[in-house]
Amino acid sequence: MLYLILMLKGFLIGLAFIIPGVSGGTVAVYLGIYDKLVHAIGNIFKEFKQSLLFLAPIFAGIAISVVALAKLIGILLDWNSFVTLMLFIGLIIGGIPSLVKKTGKPIGWKEYVAFSLSFVLVLVILIGERSRAGSGIASFDVHWTDFLIIFFLGVIASMTMIVPGISGSALLMALGFYTAIVTNVIGNILDFSVIGYNIFVLVPFALGVGVGIILFSRVIEMFLSRYPKTTYASIVGFVIASVIVIFMEIRDPASAALFSDQAPIYEDVFTYLGNNLLYVFLGLLLAVIGGYATYRLTLLELKLDTLNQIEGDKTKDD
Repeated sequence: MLYLILMLKGFLIGLAFIIPGVSGGTVAVYLGIYDKLVHAIGNIFKEFKQSLLFLAPIFAGIAISVVALAKLIGILLDWNSFVTLMLFIGLIIGGIPSLVKKTGKPIGWKEYVAFSLSFVLVLVILIGERSRAGSGIASFDVHWTDFLIIFFLGVIASMTMIVPGISGSALLMALGFYTAIVTNVIGNILDFSVIGYNIFVLVPFALGVGVGIILFSRVIEMFLSRYPKTTYASIVGFVIASVIVIFMEIRDPASAALFSDQAPIYEDVFTYLGNNLLYVFLGLLLAVIGGYATYRLTLLELKLDTLNQIEGDKTKDD
């Protein structure tokens, strides 16, 4: 039963790899497995069996989610990204109160500084992405220097899988390498006419991601154990900023058939809202439903954690 629950949570985390602006780390925090996930990845070699038993069903769920839902989410985004993404914005907002509680009381200047820095970092990445729209490189030279560049890009990209609130696609866009890696390689993975070039890009990128995940997991775990209040204050900043990132991904379906070709609504948000009252109402309704659902689930999980802690204390006393 535990493995099925972990697979389901992995399935939900997998949605973050499909939906623009959503971070897998954010979803893991809300599902209550962030700390354990970071520990398992960071100690994969030291506690191999325990880590594997925990990570295997989660990654299986992620794989199933990406394969099964990528097409459906793509169709929904093409149809109306406001309705689709507002649901996920609501899901994120509903979990923020529980994250704030984890910072504890009293909240000092360190927590405010940590929150501000993480919030601003996400916005800087977002601004960098928007300013480089349509720019950046389209391909790499097959040379050892580019091999190293791709490896370090994988290390940097892995941070977005660990740190809540930072979108991997947004970071690669901000750095100017989104087209060269995601669009022209991962998007053409089944094009066997360029399989040699694709392998040249994917191998160092995958190695960098693997090294980076283990490295950043250990760093995050250290901060969670030594500075839990400050770390969770940073996470709150990342998560709140991610709401802005996701909203910036909403596009007007009237401008084009495909989501990737549609114009962002932030370019003329009031006109869009005025011309799409029905969809705006539906999107806001789903945001409220999603927010309430997440809020109730986090309260339920908090009660279960409290009961488990009480039972554990009783067992120790006996």
